[in-house]
Amino acid sequence: MLIRLTKLTDEKHRVDIVREDGTSDHAELETRSFLLHDLIHYAVETELQIHDGFWGTLAAGAPLTPLKDGSMAPPLTDGAMRAERIVSPLQSLWNGRISEEHYLSIMEGMPDVDAGFVKRVMNRLRSLWGHWRATPYRASMDLAWPARSTDTP
Repeated sequence: MLIRLTKLTDEKHRVDIVREDGTSDHAELETRSFLLHDLIHYAVETELQIHDGFWGTLAAGAPLTPLKDGSMAPPLTDGAMRAERIVSPLQSLWNGRISEEHYLSIMEGMPDVDAGFVKRVMNRLRSLWGHWRATPYRASMDLAWPARSTDTP
């Protein structure tokens, strides 16, 4: 699946997805609420190869409509629930609200989530965020899904 993130303004961006079967969907979203969270999902789901997480459910055909109207997220598969449990506190780590040690204590017992995982995800996220910040208005940042953990954004 192709994920195209288009910077409209500082406050709004557009998400376009084109699935392998040729179907597509799009949503115009409020950047402050969605972009970082969605990029963290991308980094986490790539590193852990979660194929039924947020991006995987969209690739499998879940509509973006619930995001557009704010009614709900795509269906919560086991992978999506696992990813969400990892992503939410990781967003707090990224924003400096918690320390890495605190994050790891929250994730205790979560398979494959350790200091090495945090380092890899944060490096990927820095690259994604830098790419986004360098994207001019009305231009796009394209991502492939599924990505491999060895892919660079």
